[in-house]
Amino acid sequence: MRRKVRGTGDPGGDLKNHRTTNGVVTPFERGEVHMKNRSVCAAAAVLGLVLSAGCGKTYASDTTPYQRADLTRGGRLFDNWMKEKGVTPTAANPGYLLTKGTSKSVTASWRCNECHGWDYRGVDGAYATGSHFTGVQGLLVAQGDPPEHLFDVVQGGSEAKGMTAFGVAQSFTDEDIWDIVKFIKEGTVDLSGRIDLATGKAITGDAARGKELYENGLPGTNVYQTCTYCHGKDGRRINFHTAPQAPEYLSSVVESPFQFTHHVRFGYSGGVLMPAYHDRGWTVDNVMDVLAYVETFPK
Repeated sequence: MRRKVRGTGDPGGDLKNHRTTNGVVTPFERGEVHMKNRSVCAAAAVLGLVLSAGCGKTYASDTTPYQRADLTRGGRLFDNWMKEKGVTPTAANPGYLLTKGTSKSVTASWRCNECHGWDYRGVDGAYATGSHFTGVQGLLVAQGDPPEHLFDVVQGGSEAKGMTAFGVAQSFTDEDIWDIVKFIKEGTVDLSGRIDLATGKAITGDAARGKELYENGLPGTNVYQTCTYCHGKDGRRINFHTAPQAPEYLSSVVESPFQFTHHVRFGYSGGVLMPAYHDRGWTVDNVMDVLAYVETFPK
């Protein structure tokens, strides 16, 4: 009997982990707690952990919008575009209502990962069953589509696929959409051979290599840019929960391995002080090594 991997989606599958602000239901985000609980991350920002949104980049005049797009920002929009853009929907996503999804959370209904999954496989992956099931296909099946086609689908939507138009009606700029397209084309990866769906454990990761990466990063990394600096050697420096909730440390966060992988690679949405290690040269295999190492941490 397969064990459901805890939290393979975000905590937005129902209302118990949500709060209401001005009548709008929003989830308690790990990133929010991260910001509130540890001043060490404020220091980290001063020392270089602030995410870059591509400021100061210059391009040749003949580059295309796709070439200019920011893959990492696309990953953050996939995570929570509302936080990234400072938007708070007041009604459920009409596209979500066309799917088989049952979430009552307004916010969750708008998040890309709620339908397509943190493993990017949608109905073919971790969301094949359970509270996050919607019957929607993942992003991997669209990875081979031309960028222009993906742009049109994101901008104009597809009623047949339960896909809302994210163009002007949702305040998405062309740049936003191109960022998402680039993320789909170049940032999504099939993790089915790297993470065991039944156990949630890393299949290919090497814990010894992960320890080196966690503590020291890749060669040339300064101490302020290491996992250890913010999270501590045993992953217990930051508690992602607040009272009266039980403490949650990295050892619990990795019980959501696909979400963990996405956040290590692309950071958190909305300015949370978690760097995108994709931008620092980390490969997916590097992240699997760190996942395997963090899985050895005490609960």
